[in-house]
Parts: sequence; C-alpha cells; structure tokens
Amino acid sequence: MNTYKNLIKVTAYITRVKDGKVQLLVMLEEGMESYGLQVPGGTLERGEGLEDCLLREIYEEAELTKLKIKSYLWEHQYTLEEKKTNITRHYFHLVLEDCQDHFTVVVRSQDEDNGWIYHYEWIDLDRATIPELGGHLGFGLRKLYDSLFNLNSVEPD
Repeated sequence: MNTYKNLIKVTAYITRVKDGKVQLLVMLEEGMESYGLQVPGGTLERGEGLEDCLLREIYEEAELTKLKIKSYLWEHQYTLEEKKTNITRHYFHLVLEDCQDHFTVVVRSQDEDNGWIYHYEWIDLDRATIPELGGHLGFGLRKLYDSLFNLNSVEPD
C-alpha cells in the first residue's frame, strides 16, 4: 500500500531590471538561515489553479501584487522520503517593475508559515553564475537563465 501523499507546489522566480542588470528577488527566513536563499512559493490548495496559487503564495510571503507572469518554465518531480511525500513542483518566471531594494515580511496565513519572517533582497544575475537556492527551489533556474540569456541548455540536472 502506498502511504505517500502527493503535493503540488509552485515556485516564483521574480525578476526586475535595475541599472541595466537583471535581478532576482530572494529571501532568507529568519531563524532558518541555514536553509539558504529561497524564493516565494508554496502548496496548491484544493480547487486552486497553478497561477492562482502562485499569486496567492507571493502575496502571503512577499506582499507583492503588481506582478506579471512572464512564463511557465518547468516541472520537477521528486520524493521527500522522510516526509513520505511525492512532490510535483512548477516553476514560473514573473516580472516586477517597481519594488524596494530590501524589505521584510511577517507571513499572515492560515497555514504553518503564519508568523514566519522573511527578509528580501535583490541579487544580480549574470550569464556565468547561477545562484544556489535552498532545497529544490533552484531546479528551474537553468530554464530561467535560458529565457533571460538565450543559453539554450538542455534540461536542468
């Protein structure tokens, strides 16, 4: 009998152009800095579409609303054995015109992340170096780089 649960998750790569450089919005979770850099995202709720989930999670975690979904990048499937969970993660590229350089958000939600504190900043992206993100959040970055810098790589490793 399969006792594993299945979850669908979304991940948001939010970019902007500032001073001629493409930047990615990243965050550190207060008290969990060992997780490394993260980006907004979360779990699909029953009856919710992927894009609705994406925008809801971004609002809950970053309080951002004036975003444009530029493209769907990729899907990655993996298993978290310790949690007996199969995950399908969908990666999206979004753009934002105007945003503070640094900001902090205290999450207000009906979920386990209520009260968590995220510290946001923008990091410069360049053709040569793909930033490391915690967990499985970075698996779609190669596709983002392909679309930003026309690298035309194969699927991410």
